[in-house]
Amino acid sequence: MIPDYDIRVYSHPDQLSPQWPAAGAVTDARQYIFQTTTFLRTWLASYGTRPGNRLCLVEVWDLSGNPLCFLPLGISSRHGGRILTFVDDGVADYNAPILFPNGDEWTRTAAERLWSRIAEALPPFDMAIFDKMPEQIRDRTNPLFLLAGEMNGESCHLTNLKRSWPEIDQSQPGSKNLRNRHRALERLGECRLLIAATAEERAFVLETLLAQKQRRFEETQVPGFDKEPEKQSFFTLGTDNFAAANALHLSALVVNGQVIAAMWGLVEGRHYYGLVFTFESGEWSKYSPGRVLHYLLLRHLLDGGYDCLDLGIGDEPWKLNCCDVTIDLKKMTLVRTARGRVIATRLRVMERLRATPLWQKLRPLKWTVLRALR
Repeated sequence: MIPDYDIRVYSHPDQLSPQWPAAGAVTDARQYIFQTTTFLRTWLASYGTRPGNRLCLVEVWDLSGNPLCFLPLGISSRHGGRILTFVDDGVADYNAPILFPNGDEWTRTAAERLWSRIAEALPPFDMAIFDKMPEQIRDRTNPLFLLAGEMNGESCHLTNLKRSWPEIDQSQPGSKNLRNRHRALERLGECRLLIAATAEERAFVLETLLAQKQRRFEETQVPGFDKEPEKQSFFTLGTDNFAAANALHLSALVVNGQVIAAMWGLVEGRHYYGLVFTFESGEWSKYSPGRVLHYLLLRHLLDGGYDCLDLGIGDEPWKLNCCDVTIDLKKMTLVRTARGRVIATRLRVMERLRATPLWQKLRPLKWTVLRALR
């Protein structure tokens, strides 16, 4: 491994080198779609508008001018200090560097040297929290994973599509029942799987998807688009941005002109990421529209040559039931200053508190009161 690096830190995607990949681009870089310039620009125009956010887009080059490792990082004012994280805010399922096929395979010693040099080049920060980190980025080892000392707490889950349809069908719980419910929907009239291909179709699906998601936020008593409008802005802007890069996959189950379930997804090569999954409740519940849409998407993606349907981060029982591959993730917390030590202690206390039954019981009441005051 080359003992030193040329490290460059930028504050805006416009400053990045041409080697930093956009969504849909075919390059030799190894990355997830959440580290592309398309994702960064969408994040910057939504979450990035909040006060106290500062992008720190790191490019690591060897001394011969070859790219080695790019990291989309940011410093935000939160918890009473300056916190360094990946560019995320809950809309990225995998946080990782962009790696290039230059140099040797990463080792822990090389990763420690890399991080030391990066930390020196960054603006001041109190602590770093790098979560949702996978071990592999395609065929390359994630150097930061080698430094992470704790499991992430939640994993990513996907369905392997590099099999025959009978094998995939058999792996899905209640597949016969799902086929029956799909036929029941067809008896109601026109029932179709819509893959939005035009601006009009995207707007049609997105409007309902966002409304269904907001309703779900309220049902589960968590902050939604009304409390955090940047969430909605990300997916509204992202619909146009990723569609322009041929990286958006927006689908819906439509019955007699009504969207009864929808999935906002992204594609990278033959990898499908399902980021937002919504469905109607009430009278539609007996048809399990969300599960039917997922089932139809499996066949659609298989026929389209995709390798997987990745439902991303979260250990919800329904994901565990319908996915057959689990991607374990790690988390790394690094304290940089005395203030960072205080913040780290406070966060550990809060994490233990949130895990208590009393907190779980009282937490929803906060959002019930806030919504009543709107």
